[in-house]
Order: sequence, then C-alpha cells, then structure tokens
Amino acid sequence: MFPRSLQSYQHIIESTAKPAVLLSFKQEKTALYQSKIGGEPYFPYDHPLEVLNGAGSISPWPKHWKTGTELMLLLQLNFEEMPALPSFPRTGILQLFVDDKNWHNLEEQLRVIYHPYVVREEKLLFSDFDNRPDRYRVQECSISFQKETEYITNSDFRFNQLLQDFGSTGNNHLWKDYLNITDLRYSKQDKEPGYGRNKIGGYHYSQNGQDPRTAQPEWQDSILLVQFQDYGNLSWGDGGSAQFFIKRKDLEALNFQNLLFHWDST
Repeated sequence: MFPRSLQSYQHIIESTAKPAVLLSFKQEKTALYQSKIGGEPYFPYDHPLEVLNGAGSISPWPKHWKTGTELMLLLQLNFEEMPALPSFPRTGILQLFVDDKNWHNLEEQLRVIYHPYVVREEKLLFSDFDNRPDRYRVQECSISFQKETEYITNSDFRFNQLLQDFGSTGNNHLWKDYLNITDLRYSKQDKEPGYGRNKIGGYHYSQNGQDPRTAQPEWQDSILLVQFQDYGNLSWGDGGSAQFFIKRKDLEALNFQNLLFHWDST
C-alpha cells in the first residue's frame, strides 16, 4: 500500500520495480562449493596454477600482479543457491578476488573467475597449501539470500528523468515517505549491520546520491552485480557503500571481466 502522499506518483514508481537479492552474512566455516565472503575458494582439479615473481605458493589461488601473494576472496556466489534474477546465470560459481590492503581501489587488483560447472567430488578439488584465509581483512562468512522487489532511488542516474518534479514540491513528508519505501525500507526489519544494503541486483545505494554511470553512457544499461555496506570489517567509511556494476550484455554472455567499481561515503 503506497502512502497517500505518493499515490499520484504510484504508476511511475511501480514502473521502476526491479528484483534484488539481499545478502545476510554469518561468520562460520563454509563448504568449498558454498556461497561466502572470505575463506577458501572453490577450484576444480583442472584450474590453472599461478605463481608470480617467484613469490607465494604455486596454487590455483589468484595472485597479486606485483607481489605474487594470494588475493582475498571477497565474494563467492554459487548461483544454484541464490534465488533467480533476470540476466543472471542459474548455475556455476562466480568469484571476486581483491587486494584487501588497498580497500578503496579494489579494481586495481580485481580478479574475477566464473566456473560454469561445479565438480562435487572432494578428491578432485585443490586444498590450500600455504594460505591462511583468516589473515585477511574479511573473515569467512556464509551467505543467506532473500529476494525482494525494489523501486528506483535518488542515487540512480535515471531518477530525475522519471520523477523530475518530485523534488520541487517542497513537501518534506513526500520525501520521507519515499525514503521509507526505498533507502530506509529495510532499516527496521532487522538489526543486522548493513541489512538490505548487501545485495545482488536491484538499485544501488549512495550516501551522497552518486551514480558512477551518469557520465559514462556505455555503462547506462548496466546491472548492479553486487553491493556491500557495513558488515564488520566489510565497510567503506561512515555510511559508505561499494558496488560492482556489469554491462547487461556481458552478464548474459557470462563475461565477468569488465566491471565498474564505485564507492563513496560521508
């Protein structure tokens, strides 16, 4: 039920409805195949081995381009565990590896791996030889999923095009009611840090109403691949959030090699 103040805008707002999957994290040991942040990644037996500059171990674990040390597993998504979203794969495992010592420039050492098939025989999997996942900034957590429908927020570059007179009414109650069904809609549902802001798909959140796609036309058909905000050590400043966007055509082609990273905070 829309608040009375928004009813004259209801048809426009409803036209922006987009599915999202909220992520909730629980610090615990996970299986190799499982969706997670941190911890040990899944690798099939035939995944290429890596070693750089004579440093680090020889293993399938992605390495830092310069130092040869193992990168941190920021995210592992097993799509069979996640509710289905348009354009996203239904199977396979997606992994994002980053340099956790360069937190605000994750794109500089970003390594993305997509395993289209999952081999479920322990004897065929690599185990980590030398790396200790608990030394990284983010500790190992399992992920649980909740599917939601979201409406456009004023962080999105299309907001002013769709609701161009929305901000000229001078009606503070209208803005408050709109925030309650968008940016603030999850805040009272759960006391878990970042609830509703860690997600796949949907609309991104920016503390400053920023959208990195505004001045980049080639990215304006892109989809929010993943967003993180405020979960323990997974935090970007005061009220900050971080996102990876992917072009729709790349996502549908299962090409995850070109992502747009953005973060901002107060």
